[in-house]
Amino acid sequence: MNGEGSSAPRSGDRLSSGAGGALSGAEVVLLRTPGRAGPMAAELRARGARVQLLPLIDFQLPEDTAPVSSGLLDLGAGGFDWIIFTSATTVQALKHFASATGTPLSALVAGTRVAAVGAATGRALAAAGIDVSFMPGADQSARGLAASWPDAGSGRIFLPQADIADPFLRNALSSAGWKVTAVAAYETVDYPAAVPLVREEPAEEEVLTPADYRAFAAGSSQGNPIHAVVVTSPSTARRFVRDCLVPGTALLAAIGDPTTQALGRLGHPPAATAASPTPDGMADAVEAALAAHQNSRSTETEGRTHP
Repeated sequence: MNGEGSSAPRSGDRLSSGAGGALSGAEVVLLRTPGRAGPMAAELRARGARVQLLPLIDFQLPEDTAPVSSGLLDLGAGGFDWIIFTSATTVQALKHFASATGTPLSALVAGTRVAAVGAATGRALAAAGIDVSFMPGADQSARGLAASWPDAGSGRIFLPQADIADPFLRNALSSAGWKVTAVAAYETVDYPAAVPLVREEPAEEEVLTPADYRAFAAGSSQGNPIHAVVVTSPSTARRFVRDCLVPGTALLAAIGDPTTQALGRLGHPPAATAASPTPDGMADAVEAALAAHQNSRSTETEGRTHP
């Protein structure tokens, strides 16, 4: 049911909730690890959904740690005007590298302006004792950050990212006259990483493997109710389509435009895209996807009954 992306709704205002929650009885598969799924899973369950986790990606330190270590030393010496954090995982990675220097990350960053791509990253920075100078508004993505960049000057920017990060942000800021030092702070690998960047505590969650999910999805193709899959990044989109997708069995809900675009390139555009990459925004997108599917089913039934 994934081929309706051209007219897919974007979630916004929360849909009206019936008894037991607007998602009462809905099956939702969330593509996150237990340690990262908590707030989003809680919001979906608060609306009545039954949530299962399907972790597909994990993070580990890069094979070559010299560039990020050198960048941090330069940062601590005041060599950069800005540092940009594009994810909470980047914060975790830099905290690891900072600990190796014997200096807290907050001390290394002191005196440098800090940009965060979104609220989750901002919360991770606040927890590390780091104040954020700039965060984009509605479009909390690399593109949103580049489009609303507050500094018209030029200087040096430190940009630690994932090894597979889209070069868009680096290129956009470089084109605007900034000297951008982009380094791989961590690597994105198939779950589970041999030595994960963050060792998660065991959680009482139902965690699926790709094989488990394919068996579950096959039940949908045999008459079980349609389910929703929450796709949380372009890399999870690629791995889901590669390892898990059973065509015609799920409605995909994307966390934002980069993930929507990745799914579109893979030939499986989502049924809905979250207006904001938050638990509320993602739950709204799931509601929108399921509501659109239900409306489509009702229209098809009426068409057959009343030609």
